Amino acid sequence: MAQTEPQFDRDAALITRAAAGDRHAFRQLYERHVGYVTHHVGRLVGPRGELEDVVQEVFVRVHRCLADYRGECAFTTWLYRVARNVAIDHLRRRKKTVSLDDWRPLRQTASAWRRLEARDQLRGLYAAMERMSLEHREAFVLYEIEGMKLREIADLTGDPLNTVASRVRRAREELRAVLEATQPGERA
Repeated sequence: MAQTEPQFDRDAALITRAAAGDRHAFRQLYERHVGYVTHHVGRLVGPRGELEDVVQEVFVRVHRCLADYRGECAFTTWLYRVARNVAIDHLRRRKKTVSLDDWRPLRQTASAWRRLEARDQLRGLYAAMERMSLEHREAFVLYEIEGMKLREIADLTGDPLNTVASRVRRAREELRAVLEATQPGERA
């Protein structure tokens, strides 16, 4: 996650130009960081069709707030915080609905069935994670899925280290309980 100096310098120049209204510079920032944002937002909101809308909203907010970025932290840290806030806002507004978009005909090959089973397991994980508080979900995703260290998560979110550790522990407990309740006879 640490940026090299040349990358930081290029971002700084683009940020200055984009904040002054240079659309080409903003487009370059977007292209440079859209993968990073999509990856992190996708881990928070799950594998749903609305991911592109949330990522777009992140960059709309970045565009509006870019002049407020003062360079007190790495741009990617600031960008992550913007993305995190947009994702959390989205999760709070999200209606609890069941999507039938991914229904597939029953005639599939064995490898297609394995992919569908893996996708179903992933959906089950995200459905269980939707029952967690946003703080626990974020801590779980960053620690267990992203592989970040507790200290990195604390630095990124601005929360105390012990709070982050507690959230990860509680998220694991909540997830285990939900998965055990939805899969009788199996132990998580």
